[in-house]
Amino acid sequence: ITGPFPYESKFSADNLITSIVIDPLRGLGIQIETQMNDMMENYRFFGGIMTTIDLRNSDAYAEFQYLPAFIDFSARLDRKAVMRRPKSSEGSIYNYSLHKLEFGASMPISDRARVSLKPIVEIARSVNLGSDNLPQSNLREKPNNNYYGGLRAELVYDNSIASGMNIIEGTRGKIAFIHHQGLNNEDLSFSQAYIDIRHYQKIYKEIVFAVRGFGGTFFGRSPKLYLMGGMDNWFFNESREEGTTSEGEPNPLGVYRENQDILFMEYATGLRGFDYATLFGNSVMMFNAELRIPIARTLAGGPISSNFFRNMQLTAFYDMGTCWSGEAPFDSQNSVSYKVIRQGPFVAQLKNFLNPWLYSYGVGFRSVMLGYYLKFDLAWPVENYETGEPRLMATIGFDF
Repeated sequence: ITGPFPYESKFSADNLITSIVIDPLRGLGIQIETQMNDMMENYRFFGGIMTTIDLRNSDAYAEFQYLPAFIDFSARLDRKAVMRRPKSSEGSIYNYSLHKLEFGASMPISDRARVSLKPIVEIARSVNLGSDNLPQSNLREKPNNNYYGGLRAELVYDNSIASGMNIIEGTRGKIAFIHHQGLNNEDLSFSQAYIDIRHYQKIYKEIVFAVRGFGGTFFGRSPKLYLMGGMDNWFFNESREEGTTSEGEPNPLGVYRENQDILFMEYATGLRGFDYATLFGNSVMMFNAELRIPIARTLAGGPISSNFFRNMQLTAFYDMGTCWSGEAPFDSQNSVSYKVIRQGPFVAQLKNFLNPWLYSYGVGFRSVMLGYYLKFDLAWPVENYETGEPRLMATIGFDF
């Protein structure tokens, strides 16, 4: 008889996931992710890559977690690449990339909450490729590099339990603050703060009423923009490219000159029935409510063998949100946007004092098809108290 033997860390691949991603800016892509860990799960490695179908845009990340101690430590490297092509052949093509190195330390407050601090180092890069995509066009202009240092602080609470696919009970939320300090130019510094809280209330058996509240703001010397509207992983999506905020900021989707802000802007999704960037600004506020009824699981008295019927849900929802820059548009004297009209030597600015809130309501259907969890929502959008034509939206993913 021999032993006992000291434990030796031996890594094994835990999973390999291939999925479809529909980026609102870059389009359809394929994502591959993997995870490795030792038997005791004291050490974990995550990695993934995403590339669009045309191979011109991509994401990549790698993360290592050290978990045997009371405080969890991590290190993560991210790379994001975006190619912006002009609408006309005379405009310039810009290639943007963001490299981010992040170190983290997370300490549990309880078995349901933790606080994290993560120093950040970033390099934002843009290259003018000229009016064509030939390889030698990279030499036409010197790349523009900007350097950032910063800190991310997070408070995470999770008291939720998943009893099935997209069937959740309990409460979870996150409060975060991120600061990006411009190292080569202080005028590029900006900060972000947001809160995202979700509650899932059981009504009967596995029928759940889910609500979500989200609020966020960019501030500092160079605040970035939220683009509100649409849903995550939306097939056949549409975006608005025109418009200006009440502070004079143009819609970044309609700007085809050099603009590194496109690397830091965020989509505020979950507003069904509206295009991406229907409203945009430095601050956003959203509310969602959804009644989820798993028909087969509620009516059946035993196990359900069909994957389609077991995960089938009918939903009824209500979404509401607003997005603005400067003063909040809740006062009748404040607006969320304005239009600029140019006629010869004259320029006029028409402020929009319409209802700043967008909202929609409708019904939906969810289930697993072809190995993916698909959602179909029929939404009636309401803008300035006028109800628009119903829109059918097809998306991939869970929750809101």
